[in-house]
Amino acid sequence: MPFSTITRAALLAGAAFLVPAVPAAAQQADPAPAPAAAPEEGADIVVTGSRIRRPDYEAPNPIVSFDAAKIRESGNTNVTNFLQRVPALSNSVDSTRSAGNAQADGAVGQVGLNLLDLRGLGTNRTLVLVNGRRHVASQPDTAAVDINTIPTDLIERVDVLTGAASAVYGADGVSGVVNFILRRDFDGLAARAQAGISDRGDAGNRFASVIVGRNFAGGRANLTAAYEYSAEDPLANDDRDYLRSANRINFVALNDYDPTRAGSYQQGPARDIRYRDSSTYGYTDIGGVRYRGDGAIYTAGPSLVNTPYTLGGDDTPVAGYIGDILPQTERHAVNLLSHFDASDAFKVSLEGKFVQTRIRTLASYTGTYPGGPFYQSTPLDNPYIPQSILNAAVAAGQTGVDLSRNNFDLPRRGEDDRRRTWRGVADVTGAITDHASYDVSYTYGRTDLRATKLNDRLGTEFAQALDAVRNPATGQIVCRSAAARAAGCLPVNPFGQNTIDPASFGYFLYDPVSTARIEQHVANASLTGDFGQFFTLPGGPVQFAVGAEYRVEKSRFRPAQELVDGIFYGYDEYIVPTAARAKFDVWEGFGELNVPLLKDLPFAHLLSFGAAGRWSDYSTVGATQAYQFNGIWAPVADISFRGSYGRSVRAPNLGEFYRPRTGSGDSVDDPCYLANRGNGSQYRVANCQALIAAAGGNAASFSAATDPFAITYRPGFQQGNANLREETARTWTVGTVLRPRFVPGLQVGLDWYDIRIRDAISLATASDIAASCVDQPTTDNVFCALITRQAGTGYVSSFVVQPENVAAFRTAGLELNASYVVTTAGAGRFDLRLVGGYLHRLEQVATPGAAVIDNVDQPFRPKYSLTFSPTWSIDAVTVSYNLRWQNGVRRFDRQTTDDNPTAVDPRYFRFKELWQHDVQVQVRASERFALYAGVNNLGDQRPDIGFQTNVPISPLGRFFYAGARISLDR
Repeated sequence: MPFSTITRAALLAGAAFLVPAVPAAAQQADPAPAPAAAPEEGADIVVTGSRIRRPDYEAPNPIVSFDAAKIRESGNTNVTNFLQRVPALSNSVDSTRSAGNAQADGAVGQVGLNLLDLRGLGTNRTLVLVNGRRHVASQPDTAAVDINTIPTDLIERVDVLTGAASAVYGADGVSGVVNFILRRDFDGLAARAQAGISDRGDAGNRFASVIVGRNFAGGRANLTAAYEYSAEDPLANDDRDYLRSANRINFVALNDYDPTRAGSYQQGPARDIRYRDSSTYGYTDIGGVRYRGDGAIYTAGPSLVNTPYTLGGDDTPVAGYIGDILPQTERHAVNLLSHFDASDAFKVSLEGKFVQTRIRTLASYTGTYPGGPFYQSTPLDNPYIPQSILNAAVAAGQTGVDLSRNNFDLPRRGEDDRRRTWRGVADVTGAITDHASYDVSYTYGRTDLRATKLNDRLGTEFAQALDAVRNPATGQIVCRSAAARAAGCLPVNPFGQNTIDPASFGYFLYDPVSTARIEQHVANASLTGDFGQFFTLPGGPVQFAVGAEYRVEKSRFRPAQELVDGIFYGYDEYIVPTAARAKFDVWEGFGELNVPLLKDLPFAHLLSFGAAGRWSDYSTVGATQAYQFNGIWAPVADISFRGSYGRSVRAPNLGEFYRPRTGSGDSVDDPCYLANRGNGSQYRVANCQALIAAAGGNAASFSAATDPFAITYRPGFQQGNANLREETARTWTVGTVLRPRFVPGLQVGLDWYDIRIRDAISLATASDIAASCVDQPTTDNVFCALITRQAGTGYVSSFVVQPENVAAFRTAGLELNASYVVTTAGAGRFDLRLVGGYLHRLEQVATPGAAVIDNVDQPFRPKYSLTFSPTWSIDAVTVSYNLRWQNGVRRFDRQTTDDNPTAVDPRYFRFKELWQHDVQVQVRASERFALYAGVNNLGDQRPDIGFQTNVPISPLGRFFYAGARISLDR
């Protein structure tokens, strides 16, 4: 029986075991897993999404929670990789999506970031908290938090909340909140070490942590220190044979397409895709004869119609430009936690941490292209010109040779980032009366970034190295300029493959260093309690929380002067930013009520309602309001129904508002190419014809094959927008929670969520801007104003990318979260967990009136997803298994396939399903010492064919790891 068939049967059997007893669900937080930190039985806790203390089963919003044991059992030392098993976080940015060519040209400081994306609405709409408090951002142009800055082994649990969180926590929580609860009151010593490697002998990682804590003063005080180290080796695209040039399969327009022939399709899979009219040997055309750089006649592969690609031949392989698919990472984290309870009325706690992360990745090679911004003409006295090319150039009356070359013998470009994060929290709490407590805190966070661009070519110096002559005195080939020779210039030979001497690199390659600093100050004061001293409802006293907060966010970016001056070679190798300091502050007031109407009555085991509100005054966008209403009804103790409705807001972050204009470059897949005109809205054809005609071009022959910029990056700009307004979102959830007393240990919930965002801030790519321009009812829109077309041809020649309040989003779906824990007399303990999601809707509207873009079933946004995690413990052995399944997402969007039945063979509509199997075995040698080993991606599932490297699974492959834990709790 095939392996996938067996696992499918196991999945269905596990689901059948759990689901008939319940409707399916997304339940509340699990009971706190760490006995040392867990509240006493029946004690109230602060539930994520509320400042009011209550039992976790009374939470009105859906919460999915994972404890520290589940993180360890996964074998993941990167917490983002673990959290991607949560359906709501499957679109999160992990290291595979922030390395290599995933880094946009011109971008600074993004390498290796791990960012959570809740519900596929964007990392900038996901609020990340630590112990319920904000955390400083990790890159200068967003408010997103790098999860690498959160210590893995200090995590007690992670809560993922859907709901209108802005009313409780403020801006950024439009799609919800991810709250990391850290361990407290640790007394003793704990240490862990783990190492792993892929079954191909690469992509190794190492992890180690030590936690030391001590209670003193009769248990009223504690001091805990923790150190954590992790390191991951890089993984290049070419380290996987199925991703290399000759084996990598892309989907392209096919030459043999015939709409009159049955079974003929416009697009299909092809191997060895190459860039037309460019070569790693160099390429030149003289008098209609094409030569390879080494002098041989150029052999081009068959051209693919309406694309800039060919198949095979001497052209440059596309796959050679992918770069790393995992970066090199090293992280050190130091945390100090302490508290002192002088009395019930005065308790002081302090938190401090320092995290340094060093991440390095290599991306694409560089190139020179005739007629474009990378072009370098070679005079005929250059001694490196092969004789056959020289003879042809002289015969044609040329004074030089125009060479197009992709420099695979120069080091890859890349980036080396060092991030240092400091964070401190001072908190004073205490009881004022038996019915009221105060909490006053101050949080300071700072991220310092040093971003080093690797292997950028200095424009003047590289031109001098290319300009080679023969020294008549010595007969040696040297740089023409005497001043350049004196400065260390060594000649570069671009004619042929692998001809550039590495000794020449030092003269023209340079690593510019930019720096940035992000600072956050948050002062918060709140009063929580109940009105029990005045009155009590049948369900108990009315609970309240009220408070105020003042927050300051600052960002400063200091680019390397060389980048400001634009002295590098080619638009794709420099940015032209302006040093900028951005800042905003916000005053906020908030309040929250929980009204328990009934309790422990027939048909009213619990009935309560709640409300929360927040008023904010930003120095940028002015006053905003957020609110939430919620309720929970449990007719009996076994089942409860809950729901919430609220309004959330998100103010523009510093980058969206203040980012200075930066020179940039991007490739543009022009929607007006003949091959693309049928892939958009009903307005695209007419709008394209009008724009091309207005520029003086020929719409009938307008294609990538005739676009001189088709395989190059167009110059453009990116900037902030000081006219932005806040986003607003309407969120509602409704669900049920099942805890049947006749099945002890079973907890199930089922929740529906619906989120609508208006005036959403959208930052599109150059290609998206061009498409949004022509897909509107008219070309009189904000997107067309950002696109410049070349006079005489109509091809896109430049663009401006800036955020706008023009988009709208809507998402809705169903979430299942079920767990069943049972302890038997002889067979051990079984802990079964099932988390599932159904994505009903994920829509985007680029501008008011534009066509709706349906993102359901697109890569990283599956319609159906499921994680089944059973754990079995008996005596000293614990066996953990995790199955992560997703339906096969669409390879092509619906507009492409639904409107054109011959667009692509239906066999290729979707990527393969995700079936990832992870297994771990742990053996406790004693109460204090345990050994464990495991394998992730046991079936060695690979990414499916197509251009995206990590769909539906990381290209890492099967991965083995082993580790040891020691715990000397007092």
